[in-house]
Amino acid sequence: MKTTRFNTLLPSPEGSCKKLAVVQFKVPGAKNGGTDKGPDGNRIDSIPIANGVIKAGGACDMLLYDYEDHAGFEATIEKYDALIVRINPGQLSQIPGVDGVQAKFDATMNAFVAKGKPVWSSPGVQTKMGAKDALCKIANMGCGLVDTFAYYDEETLKTEFKKTMAFQPRVIKQNRGSAGEGIWLCWIANEAKDGIIGAHEYPSKTFGEKSLGDDVVLKLMEMNDNHVEYHTVGEFLTFCGGVAAGGQLVDQRLLGRIDEGEVRVLMAGDTCQMIIHKKPEGGGLSAVGGNSAYTYYEPTDPLYADLLAKLQGDIKNGLLDVLDLKGEKLPLIWTCDYIPKNPEGWDKAENAEPMQTEYVVGEFNCSCVGISMFQAVCGGEKTLADVPDADYFEACKLTDLMGVKALEMLA
Repeated sequence: MKTTRFNTLLPSPEGSCKKLAVVQFKVPGAKNGGTDKGPDGNRIDSIPIANGVIKAGGACDMLLYDYEDHAGFEATIEKYDALIVRINPGQLSQIPGVDGVQAKFDATMNAFVAKGKPVWSSPGVQTKMGAKDALCKIANMGCGLVDTFAYYDEETLKTEFKKTMAFQPRVIKQNRGSAGEGIWLCWIANEAKDGIIGAHEYPSKTFGEKSLGDDVVLKLMEMNDNHVEYHTVGEFLTFCGGVAAGGQLVDQRLLGRIDEGEVRVLMAGDTCQMIIHKKPEGGGLSAVGGNSAYTYYEPTDPLYADLLAKLQGDIKNGLLDVLDLKGEKLPLIWTCDYIPKNPEGWDKAENAEPMQTEYVVGEFNCSCVGISMFQAVCGGEKTLADVPDADYFEACKLTDLMGVKALEMLA
């Protein structure tokens, strides 16, 4: 149902016991201050987010971070109970001729959190939830996959990958990137070296039973563009070894049903606002970028009841603690990208029916997650007022929920 539309910041209610601020940043020299903004310099979704807080009964201001007056910014934020940071990853590092701004800003946000005041999302949450090795930490939770490993050195990679690859097809993920770059799908190639063997033909029937030799040929597909390469195990490990030594790699089972698409759960705090099924198009396996068809579901849809129940259980059972984020708040807006799978021990040729299908998390996203119906008018001459009514009111369901959840988490 439509309500009154607000294209500008509402006045904060008098006497509110909680005061928040939406923090933004304009990249010097960039049109509008960045491609996520309109000509007024605001992210298109920032005013609706602030208004969501105000509608829920909190006070909310709009703050623009000035890196040339960092001390003034630190003094200003002292009067707020929480900060909602709407700065795209990387923008604080785009200032011509100036380095270290991101680190300085992050240090201030961490100091704010240390005082018991939430930052959505804090540097720690962005780093630890967004890291690929988060999948290893949640391996034994309802949303995880038990045979998920992280490699921090070349020797462990060489030893363990030969075991995992002998057991099931794999996904190898570098601990960076969000558009599929550095993410490789790995299969054992067939004898003709032009395809793959069936999952039932893998040497190990139980994990760790056997290891592959260096000369076994693999079929490899990179997820950013779905291109295919063929290399031996030895060649692939040489390629990956430097990455493991310089950071980390995550090794996870490749779920054969990934070609059915991913299920994105859009969360505000501990509450699901929407579920989106992303089906890859064009014959590829990647559901990133513009390669997908989208279908939207309400959180109450029985198709995903088990998925949501497990996620809620994981949150209650210490999801943030497992991710080394004890004492932090859940992100105010975040997503979980799930991949479908057959139940463990499934021994039938056909896949499980939809209501039997299980799901595991492939990635958490919590770094300034965008709101697509507002983002459609970003980067040019259009403003919030140019968002069509239908899109505006639909997107405000999320921003209004964010306001409610922000005040709940501050209570």
